[in-house]
Amino acid sequence: MQTNSPSIHPIGFHYYPDTTHYMNKDLSAVLAHLEKLQASWLVLRSETSRAIPETFISGLLTKNITPIIHFPFSLPNSPVAADLKAILTAYASWGASYILLFDRPNDRASWSASGWAQQNLVESFLDRFIPLANECINAGLTPVFPALTPGGSYWDLSFFSLALQALQRRGQKNLLSKMALAAYACTYDHPLDWGQGGTASWPQNKPYATPAQSQDQIGFNQYQWLENIASKILGKPLPLILLGLSRKELTTTNIYSADEQANIVRQIKAFLTSTSQSGNTEIPLLAGNFWLLNSASTDENYPMAWVKEDDITTLPAYSILSPSQTVESASEESTASSKRTQRQSEPESESDFEYPIRHYLLLPKYEWGIADWHLEVIKPFVLKHQPTIGFSLDEAILAGKVTVVGGEQSFPEEALSRLRKAGCQVERISGDGTSIATQLAER
Repeated sequence: MQTNSPSIHPIGFHYYPDTTHYMNKDLSAVLAHLEKLQASWLVLRSETSRAIPETFISGLLTKNITPIIHFPFSLPNSPVAADLKAILTAYASWGASYILLFDRPNDRASWSASGWAQQNLVESFLDRFIPLANECINAGLTPVFPALTPGGSYWDLSFFSLALQALQRRGQKNLLSKMALAAYACTYDHPLDWGQGGTASWPQNKPYATPAQSQDQIGFNQYQWLENIASKILGKPLPLILLGLSRKELTTTNIYSADEQANIVRQIKAFLTSTSQSGNTEIPLLAGNFWLLNSASTDENYPMAWVKEDDITTLPAYSILSPSQTVESASEESTASSKRTQRQSEPESESDFEYPIRHYLLLPKYEWGIADWHLEVIKPFVLKHQPTIGFSLDEAILAGKVTVVGGEQSFPEEALSRLRKAGCQVERISGDGTSIATQLAER
């Protein structure tokens, strides 16, 4: 198991808002930028059907970069804990620590129409969150309570307060003692000190009603209002992970200009540094993650990416965190663009993307047990290819290649389609006993 050294710096970033940039070349590129930016954290998006490659996770940890693995499940149709067990166990064995579950559950857009319309929305959310969070703890990981939309379709402060009270009522003492809290730190075009002090400084506020001359939590300091609630209910604040730093809002349309963003980044850098150095126990800050390190040019977030697809750093904010880094000139950008075009024209090696399991031999398991004949007939195949042998679709989905032994009765085509959708190369071997033996011998 890879041991994770404590991050010595609270600065982090959000990585690509997709799950397709975990190749070896992507790792090399991101490590180079994180070093220049003096960052120690990286928020990574994960699928439920396929883990981020071990080489990517271990590569970050080797350079003392702590990954925060995000599962932005939709509600209410999130996976059950058993479906996530294999991936969580893998992440823990590779040295990961933090699992961020869900995203903005107090926002209507995070739910289906029927899910949002039901009564007891907070309880419904906790029905999904608790089993997954406890599965994280069982694997040795820290679950992170999801960031809430400031204000939100369901008032964020009410949602959080009810959630903590419900966790206590449900006897989730162990979970409450081990989980961390995520919070979006967008400014909503307010100065960074807007709403500072939380409810202690602005006690007149009511849900959706901010009196004149008062301030609310809809800004950079939402986390203070949430931590006020945690301290009141739990008797202590929760370890804190800030998200979305340097964003104006949680939209892709209302964004800062490059110069405005640079000024905000300068202020946030000073805040993160001073908070980290002061050891302030009222703000148990783990990380502050800036939005957004990378984005594909086809993604709506691309205008906010600090590093463009040609690996060019064009935003002035970059030099705020990396004083030695200068923005590249137009001629340098043109040269880099040409190199990028050349790389894209070259075929990509299969070794550029590595799966947790290289090759999985999936065997049928019957109600009465496992067929001795199958174990006997696969021996030559196993000696030749050395696959991982198993009987679980949930394990097989972590493999780059899956050889399936059995027909439709054992493994319906729907199950194989699930593997293919996860990116697995699937080969079925079926037929009578002699045919299966012959096919395996020919492989």
